[in-house]
Amino acid sequence: MTAIAVLDCVGIRDLALSPLGEGPSALERVLEKVRGLPGVGQVVLVSDRDLPGAPVPVVKVPGPGSRPFLEALEAVLAAVPAGAEGRDALIRIRGDAPFLDPALTGRMLEDFRRYRAEYYFADGFPAGVAPEILAPRILPALRALAEKVPEPLGEEGLFPVIQKDINSFDLETEISRVDLREYRLSLTCDTRRNRMVCERLLDLGAGDAESILDLVPANLGLLRTLPAFVSVQVAGGCPQACSYCPYPGFGGDILSRRDFLPVERYSRLMDETADLCGDAVVDLSLWGEPSLHPDFPALVKSTLRHPGLSLIVETSGVGWDDDTVEKAAALADGRLDWIVSLDETDPEAYARLRGPGFEEAKARTGTLMRLFPGRVHVQAVRMKENEERLEAFYRGWKARTENVIIQKYDSFCGTLPDRSVADLSPLDRRPCWHLARDVCVLLDGSVPVCRECRAPGLPEGAEILGNVFEEGLAALWARSEPWFRRHTAKDYPAICGRCDEYHTYNA
Repeated sequence: MTAIAVLDCVGIRDLALSPLGEGPSALERVLEKVRGLPGVGQVVLVSDRDLPGAPVPVVKVPGPGSRPFLEALEAVLAAVPAGAEGRDALIRIRGDAPFLDPALTGRMLEDFRRYRAEYYFADGFPAGVAPEILAPRILPALRALAEKVPEPLGEEGLFPVIQKDINSFDLETEISRVDLREYRLSLTCDTRRNRMVCERLLDLGAGDAESILDLVPANLGLLRTLPAFVSVQVAGGCPQACSYCPYPGFGGDILSRRDFLPVERYSRLMDETADLCGDAVVDLSLWGEPSLHPDFPALVKSTLRHPGLSLIVETSGVGWDDDTVEKAAALADGRLDWIVSLDETDPEAYARLRGPGFEEAKARTGTLMRLFPGRVHVQAVRMKENEERLEAFYRGWKARTENVIIQKYDSFCGTLPDRSVADLSPLDRRPCWHLARDVCVLLDGSVPVCRECRAPGLPEGAEILGNVFEEGLAALWARSEPWFRRHTAKDYPAICGRCDEYHTYNA
């Protein structure tokens, strides 16, 4: 019996096809490793694009998604010549993963056969280091389940499909001796950020899974590459002065303010973001209510004309008109999500926390759900004031949508009263995710080190890096690097020492 190694190149980027670290490309490295694997009798490549000169057979699929990929696997098996040695395993390997470990793969294949597993995966390793292995006999069942998982195969591979009926399959797991999941690493060349991490590991001498397990915890600076989450203030005013928000404390008369970020400036910032990062999530609005911007659809258009950018709109749900949200829906292209902050089920409690607008916000949430199906998230900040009604909030909205967010309370480095219900901080502090991934841009173009630096009463240690419209995004991103380096050395600036947001993670 032999295995078929299937290189998954669906959606593969040019980043994986160009030289990596002055050597072969990611795809070339994977091919070289796979062709030497013991117990593998055939290597094929599944792709949705032409790959001229591929040294192995290529099976074309129409696009991303678990079902087309599983259908391609069935086609591969059907093409095995009659009388050929039986194929007892399908090994799915990402074609953009230069650190695939052949020894680990070979060990997993041996155990897969020894334990007669139907699905074998690795846990605790960064994505791209280990394959997943499945028995050909389960393909029809997986293809049926894949009807419920239309999304492209991501870092978890086929596991989300298996999860739909996990008790129907015999699973085995390869457990890493060091759990690196907390670092959210993907050692793939699918984004500029991930490719940069791969290049840094190559420079450090990484070659296999064992070396990576030691190198990553000892070199946490490699986690900070390019911005992934760009939070932009587009409006100065807000229809509500929420009791748990610091903005009323430093934003002036926010109920009356009507200043906004000009579309031309915002569009220029989006151009810079796309040029620097390739892909990123853009969040509106850092402070203020985006519904108060006089040309919100133009902001959506300026963002989404860049294929690598997606948009999240954080809103109270108050102040929108039907025409604006309908125009936004026409531009959305599946890359516009909404987070509606409601916090409460009781109108009087809502008014105490947020002010007026309860019925309007609820009605607008329903409109958004209709116009943006599956893209609207209902949020409540968990705090002492709403804890006793939080379960009712969750259950009530869960009956309408899967997208319910319970957000931790943020005291902004202790400058607001402690309303938290539970301490969710990890036992061991790690470098701040926000310093590693986020950029915040204020209405005038000022870029603070992070969102917390605008909390009232924190002038000491708070730092404005500069103005993005005068100095550019790349320069200011580089300027905040020392803050993250201090975190990796467990040397925390005064503000950071008072902050418990370091473990929270934006999209």
